[in-house]
Amino acid sequence: MTYRYRALARLGRYALLALGLLASAGPALAETPPKQIRLGGPALSSAGNDHWGWGLLGIAHARGLFQEEFKQDATTFEFVGLNTVPMVGEALASNQLDFAGQGDLISLIGRSAGVKTRYILPVSKFSNAYLAVKTDSPIQSIADLKGKRVAYLKGNYIHLQVIRILAANGLSERDVRQVSLDQATSTTALGTGDIDAVFGGPELLLLRNAGAAKIVYTTRDRDTHATAQTGLIVRDDFARQYPETTARIVKVLVRAAQWGSDEANKEAVYGPWWSFRLQEAIKEDTGDRPWSQRANPLFDPFLVAQYHDTYRLAKELRLLRGKDFDLDQWMDHSFLDQALKALKLEHHWQPLDASGTPIAEATE
Repeated sequence: MTYRYRALARLGRYALLALGLLASAGPALAETPPKQIRLGGPALSSAGNDHWGWGLLGIAHARGLFQEEFKQDATTFEFVGLNTVPMVGEALASNQLDFAGQGDLISLIGRSAGVKTRYILPVSKFSNAYLAVKTDSPIQSIADLKGKRVAYLKGNYIHLQVIRILAANGLSERDVRQVSLDQATSTTALGTGDIDAVFGGPELLLLRNAGAAKIVYTTRDRDTHATAQTGLIVRDDFARQYPETTARIVKVLVRAAQWGSDEANKEAVYGPWWSFRLQEAIKEDTGDRPWSQRANPLFDPFLVAQYHDTYRLAKELRLLRGKDFDLDQWMDHSFLDQALKALKLEHHWQPLDASGTPIAEATE
């Protein structure tokens, strides 16, 4: 019995030694990234073919941060600009993309429809909505929209913004003659008089700057609840197969957020991923809100509350036609937590409360 006990003890020590050697091997056991990583988002039609992406994705792409992170790997990147927001969701669903920048509503619709994704990083916050009318239009406010032909794309991020804006002014979708058009078509329709007004993003400022419209309402500096939020979505099977690679992609975008939040880069964040005309519109759209808030990558109370409210409202409107899902589980914080720790940025950004107000000063 004594001999058997000693033999088992020796085997146990050998097993522990082997485990220790495996643990010390660390980097040698790191996963091999895929040969190609595909990132997609809505195309910037006004930026030209040489530019792709918006916000943190545009910054990281233009500054070569993806390539820098993966320079020791045999990995290439494909940056895919798609013409419409729904096309981004379709590309994810058909495995044509690994990562995508998506607005709050469309990403929830896709997940509800059964597209296995994870929300792994807030990419931008406080995306504003604008209401444009012809320069000679009698419409002066949201209240004047009652009975008018109003264009906005249903199912797009702007859809819920419009519903929230109408509700805040005592109206509902039933009070207007809704026309579902994409931005380019609605701009043409406004010029021809086929519609009376159009809701959209800061691209409508270009229309105003060209003298073709006037802006009679915006959420900027007014209603944070009616703004839209966007995030980085990853296919669940990709995150499971390549967890380290997924963490590195998030780290790249956190580095872009750090660069964009630096006051020294206040002007540089507006190019070259946007055309000059769009740069001016984005600057105006940003207003007095610093980029450290708009590009804040934290899953803070504001971001979480906005997504929960979007989920609730989308269900009420029957825009989510699939199965219910746990929103908090869909939001995977683990990759962001790794990135913040690796970059020593755990206290770099101020979390925002549910109303969008900074909670406390960051203590780096």
